[in-house]
Amino acid sequence: MKQDKPNIFQRLLQWIRGLSKLKLTALIVVIVLLCMGSAGALYLRRLSNMDKVFKDIDWGNQGNNNDNLDMDSIFEGRKIINIALLGHDGSDARSKTRKKGYIGLVDTIMVAAINLNTAEVDLVSIPRDSLVTIYNQGSYKDKINSANYWGWLKDKNLPMEERVAAGIRTQIGTISSVLGNTPIHYYFAVNLDSVEELIDIVGGVHYDVPKDVYSLRGQLLVEKGYQKLNGRKFMYYARDRLGSSDAVRAGNQQEILISAFNEFKKAKTLVQAPKMLLTMNNEVKTNLSLEQIMALALFASKEINAKDIRNYVLEGHYASGGIPGRVDEKNDYFLLDHPKRVKLIKEIWGIDVEPGPPDKVLKVITLDPPADESDIPSGDSNDKSSEP
Repeated sequence: MKQDKPNIFQRLLQWIRGLSKLKLTALIVVIVLLCMGSAGALYLRRLSNMDKVFKDIDWGNQGNNNDNLDMDSIFEGRKIINIALLGHDGSDARSKTRKKGYIGLVDTIMVAAINLNTAEVDLVSIPRDSLVTIYNQGSYKDKINSANYWGWLKDKNLPMEERVAAGIRTQIGTISSVLGNTPIHYYFAVNLDSVEELIDIVGGVHYDVPKDVYSLRGQLLVEKGYQKLNGRKFMYYARDRLGSSDAVRAGNQQEILISAFNEFKKAKTLVQAPKMLLTMNNEVKTNLSLEQIMALALFASKEINAKDIRNYVLEGHYASGGIPGRVDEKNDYFLLDHPKRVKLIKEIWGIDVEPGPPDKVLKVITLDPPADESDIPSGDSNDKSSEP
């Protein structure tokens, strides 16, 4: 017997039930603000009170004696919010070769240090091939973009959502460690396809592309010159590293994000964060509440200017070889310049950190193949982690 098609109200109910908690909250906020009238202005005034919205952060100066991720602000009394911005490569091609439930390596790793006193932002990128100690994995070192994988892998008996959350915690802990145990108060992790979608939602971004961008096969993807980039071309440029390095690409990503911020601000689209969350199909993972997202968007639109955003990329150099536990695999690793790293940490956060010994790779030797290769991320082994 042929079933009747669901009516519009049934389809609407199905759509609402399919929303994530964050998107459902966004929908409620949009409806409430549309209905509240003058009361909406009072709510916007509340969003301007950053001390109340971010009451879980203690702005006192308590020293850098705790390596707990939830430790209080320690930045000489300055009101700084540190947010990790993570971009996962969730392309369909790679998803098909990954282990079920694994969200992929982290292609983009940035920390935005937002100073509420001065309305200045320090944007720090960590090249994804950086050889670092992985958080909560003893002394084991690997590329920083694989940290979430090792957290995800650690306890296979957990429900999948908890494993994904463990992966994000490991990634955040690793970033914090690289930055001298600087507390990362919040994170915002997106599938990079979501960024493409967001750029299209706001109508594109104007940018002066410094050089032609080609695919690996030589196809011209983005022409050089000032132009309006749609979401796909925006991501082509942001992920391009042909003829350069991951560190150069990280700098390019910062520059184009600052341009996007400037354009969003001029178009007054930053305060439309709830609407943007609703229209983005791909899942966003964050520990920021919607109220905090809205407060940050309001603060950025009113207080932050593009000229007050300083961007940095941790410096270092590439070396090819193996690492302890994987001496039979030859990969390219980015070895951080630790004296420059600790100098930058002091400059931004006022934290004194010991640089430690320089990193090094090992000479590759041939070993017998392991009996069980199930712990290597299919389709995401580190020799592929630096592909665009």
